[in-house]
Amino acid sequence: MSNSGWNSKDYKKFDEQRAKEYAAIANEVFAPIYPVIARQIMERCGVDSGLCIDVGCGPANLSLALAQLTSLTFCAMDFSPHILDFAQANIDRSGLAARVITVVGDVHRMPLPDAVASLIISRGSMRFWRNRPAAFREMWRVLEPGGKGYVGGGLGSSLLAEEINQEMIRRGADWQNKPKPHARKNDTAEWQKIMAKAGFSRYEIVCDDSGSWVYFEKEGSQGGMGN
Repeated sequence: MSNSGWNSKDYKKFDEQRAKEYAAIANEVFAPIYPVIARQIMERCGVDSGLCIDVGCGPANLSLALAQLTSLTFCAMDFSPHILDFAQANIDRSGLAARVITVVGDVHRMPLPDAVASLIISRGSMRFWRNRPAAFREMWRVLEPGGKGYVGGGLGSSLLAEEINQEMIRRGADWQNKPKPHARKNDTAEWQKIMAKAGFSRYEIVCDDSGSWVYFEKEGSQGGMGN
């Protein structure tokens, strides 16, 4: 692959060609990160049954990696039907079609009922969200009482990040905005701002070698956020 953009405005369109390019990057270059991040999700959240919603799933690589470790069923959701074509191809190849389904949906208004998910995950999709606090409020809506979430971005480890950075540069990608092995200093303040606006109080910010993430919980009652 050559001249592959990254974090560019063109990706927000996610037409068929862009979806093809993105899927190739995810399937080929980013492939090693998904099992690592899946294990980190398990260690942090400890949810191994019920329904997991993978928001902005792309080609569903993270869903499939987590499915290998758990008994969860998955709703792999993305706003682009084009990228979901590649997700379905990955699902079919994996032999996990009975547990992983694809759904076209927007994180700001998910086509799902209240309190249906045991776990919500998302890696790298936040740059496409128009209103991050509103997106988190919507995730809270679809979480069941006691449900958990793990959302953010990262490449699993600094070693993996460096390997991926070098490969993307080798492929001629526009990698000026490449992910950093270490989280930016202002990530914690930004997460706090987002979660405060969303109305969350039960959350933990993770900014370490794995990337920049927020872990959150929905109380095990029908009360409001953080109650």
